[in-house]
Amino acid sequence: MAKLFIFAIGGTGSRVVKALTMLMACGVEIKNTEKIIPIIIDPDSANGDLTRTEEILRLYRSIHRKTFCNKSHFYKTSLKSLDEIQDTGFVSDHFNYEIDGVKDQSFKDFIGFSELDRSNKAFTSLLFSNNNLNADMDMGFKGNPNIGSVVLNKFRDSNFFQEFAESYGENDRIFIISSIFGGTGAAGFPLILKNIRGAQPPTPNHVNLQNAKIGAITVLPYFSINDTGKNTEIDSNTFISKTKAALSYYAKNVSASMNALYYIGDDFTNNRLEGADGAANQKNKAHFIELASALAIIDFMAKHDDDFNTRDGIVQNPKYYEYGLKNATSQIAFKDLGDISRDAIAKNITKYAIFEIFFSKYFNEPRKDPYRLKGNNLLQKHLLDKRFVEDITKFNQYFEEWLQEMGRCTVAFNAINLSVSQKDFLNLVTSSPEKTKFMETKGLEAMIEELNRTDEKENFDSLGDNNKKLLATFAHATDKLINKKISI
Repeated sequence: MAKLFIFAIGGTGSRVVKALTMLMACGVEIKNTEKIIPIIIDPDSANGDLTRTEEILRLYRSIHRKTFCNKSHFYKTSLKSLDEIQDTGFVSDHFNYEIDGVKDQSFKDFIGFSELDRSNKAFTSLLFSNNNLNADMDMGFKGNPNIGSVVLNKFRDSNFFQEFAESYGENDRIFIISSIFGGTGAAGFPLILKNIRGAQPPTPNHVNLQNAKIGAITVLPYFSINDTGKNTEIDSNTFISKTKAALSYYAKNVSASMNALYYIGDDFTNNRLEGADGAANQKNKAHFIELASALAIIDFMAKHDDDFNTRDGIVQNPKYYEYGLKNATSQIAFKDLGDISRDAIAKNITKYAIFEIFFSKYFNEPRKDPYRLKGNNLLQKHLLDKRFVEDITKFNQYFEEWLQEMGRCTVAFNAINLSVSQKDFLNLVTSSPEKTKFMETKGLEAMIEELNRTDEKENFDSLGDNNKKLLATFAHATDKLINKKISI
């Protein structure tokens, strides 16, 4: 099956990959691939957005390996690092890849400023300010794409680009995630695209790369920054002017080289974040824009190969897309999404949310239900693999954090209420109360009844593994329960 390589550039790239990983855990289908390879490019290796995303990727991969089976949609899609896709048995926790020469030196040292003659120093000083020249690149490019465009031009000489090129097959696809209003993403996107489309010998598989099926999303401004000049050098007042300049450049030099280019953004006037130049302090709260950006990847992968036609590195009939809501609102529920978006994610997110609430709040309760006590593989937490329980508990904490953070934005995604009580357990979908009938069980008890029926009818004991049985049972039970009890 074909692979999908995702180049995620800068902090925005990491946050969109995080959103995509959450959707994959929920069982959202990503068509035309069974293997996804995230390649994160961020010189700020201590970036809080990056380190959190890397941990989420490691947790997802570990859970997938322990639970993958054809009886469950949760954690279905395989996720691997670039270092391990040759199926040699090598396991790597490495998802972020560095450009040589960025670490532990200033931009001035990177370009060899001190070795230039007087006239070239003067010319360079016209192109770059003193702040640019003295910039410490360990924390990224701080909203300066002019620096990023120089540094990231070494992308094609990196070991990981060669490794990617060696692994790329004719039927594989590529997706690039970047923001357009910062430094790393705005600079990195056109350079990565240029080096893929313009691949030449001795680059491995250069013909396949020239004609690759490439999609990308360009994220326009969707937040602003507090404390400019105090806690950060980044000035969000320049975001719009940078976006206009970049869009003009993309229109002339980038967009025609894409098979599918997606645009997304939002009026960010009231959505303000605390400023941070990078490192651990840059840990932005999740936003619906990142979830919608992940939907662009799902849309791109759903398209047929015939939709992408590239000859000799020249795209035939490039396509452009924007994202919009069905209903204009600042409190987004599933009903406010367009039909395609709702059909893609609503049921799956609801299923996983039911599982997450049940597993964190009620799974350890001492009950004598068939799903817990019968069969060869008993569903009790102490009988599950200890490392698996640790991993899925931690992942679920991230999932809960992700939903809660999106719910606190100015334009909030409030489709799921994770704070429901036992009685209201199935009222977790906003604006969609539980469907009830006379003398029919409700809430948590209805969920437990469905788990018992699933255990009796589906014979998931045949899986021979408690971890697999856990997710298979909950995937099946939540699917049946939603069909009966919740209108989405």
